[in-house]
Amino acid sequence: PGSAAQRPGGAHGGVRHRLSRRAGASARHGVPESTYLLEMDGRPAFFGAYTLLIPELAEVARQFSEIDLVLPPINGLQIRPRFNRQVVMDAEEAASLAGTLPAGTAVPIHSAFTGGKVADRLLLKHDGRPELFRDAATALAPQTTVRVLPPGEPLQI
Repeated sequence: PGSAAQRPGGAHGGVRHRLSRRAGASARHGVPESTYLLEMDGRPAFFGAYTLLIPELAEVARQFSEIDLVLPPINGLQIRPRFNRQVVMDAEEAASLAGTLPAGTAVPIHSAFTGGKVADRLLLKHDGRPELFRDAATALAPQTTVRVLPPGEPLQI
């Protein structure tokens, strides 16, 4: 296990939760982002950050028989000046990951990404439509409940 932190119970009636970083896999696109598997009260959650669908992520499935929450990036970000080099998984790859990880619930992230008007037109290419993830997950992760949240809406499970 990695580092651990505790937070006050607040609305949980003074109950303290142990949050620990259990595993991580480095992203493969040359920037220091990582993926994280966090566990709170014995309930694992996978945070995909900005990463590609890499074989090392299958190791997470070997460590956990079920993951309560998977937060995969879905925008398929590509860098135009690098011959459209893909640096983030797309919706279908994210749905495949949700199926591989045995996710109870999946919430797509980075769907509202923008690099700004100029960068989006000249430097970046992306398509973060959550419905693409939802549709792909129906076929690739049928055991997973997909929840699409508007940007900024809190998630309660």
